[in-house]
Amino acid sequence: MTNKKGYVGAIRQVALKWPDFAAMERHGNRTDRSGRQRSIRDEAPLVWNTLDLKSAREVHMSNVAQQGQTAALHVLCQFPTELVKADEHGQYKMLIHAVQFVNKFHGGRAVFAARIDRDEAGRHVVDVFAMPTYERTYKDGRTAMRASVSKFTKAEAKRRFGRDDRRAQGSALQDAWFEYLRDELGIDVQRPERKKTTTKDRLEPEVYGLIQDREKIAADARKAARLVKGAERLAARSGHLFSRSANRLQKEIQDFVFDEER
Repeated sequence: MTNKKGYVGAIRQVALKWPDFAAMERHGNRTDRSGRQRSIRDEAPLVWNTLDLKSAREVHMSNVAQQGQTAALHVLCQFPTELVKADEHGQYKMLIHAVQFVNKFHGGRAVFAARIDRDEAGRHVVDVFAMPTYERTYKDGRTAMRASVSKFTKAEAKRRFGRDDRRAQGSALQDAWFEYLRDELGIDVQRPERKKTTTKDRLEPEVYGLIQDREKIAADARKAARLVKGAERLAARSGHLFSRSANRLQKEIQDFVFDEER
């Protein structure tokens, strides 16, 4: 059975490295070229907590230990375009439910910021930024707060499908989102078709374009970071060569002076 357009919800999450994370903050503040290009109306974003992602993350991660280099999970929550209105009340409803779902799926304390970019073509997508946390109890009874981007996704995939590979993780997240829309919002949402193709077949065209744009922002940020590192290495190498040349010249001058004195 083919899904009826506008009656399907979809969700996608990506682990962001620090350059990607910084790029997403610039995009939210419309200080990047892509953000300005995608803007088609003069309407401010609807924000949960703040647009200052770095500061929000710092507060969220206070006294929380983390392994790895992931800055955050970026979760794109798409609501069915035909089943949820995109007026002020409807968008506020989408924002709150997206935050509530991501927190619920990722252990209860995960989200530190979220927004709907209302100046873009797609008006049914919420950008959620999260770092899932949990309390770990050690053998001696000590407890400590830890962070993990994959702990809860893997656990849900294992529970639903008996395995926790990437495909199972994606399916578990999608199924949980479908059930949330159906049970918590009480809407007649359709379950996305299971396909071995891209997400494009399960999303509205403008939403798929939004995802492509977000991925391009992240890719550009990674490219810029690599260029900066390359420039730093080149500068360091140039400085090293200059230092060697200067030392060699100084030695030659000293040898010349010594010869003259003799």
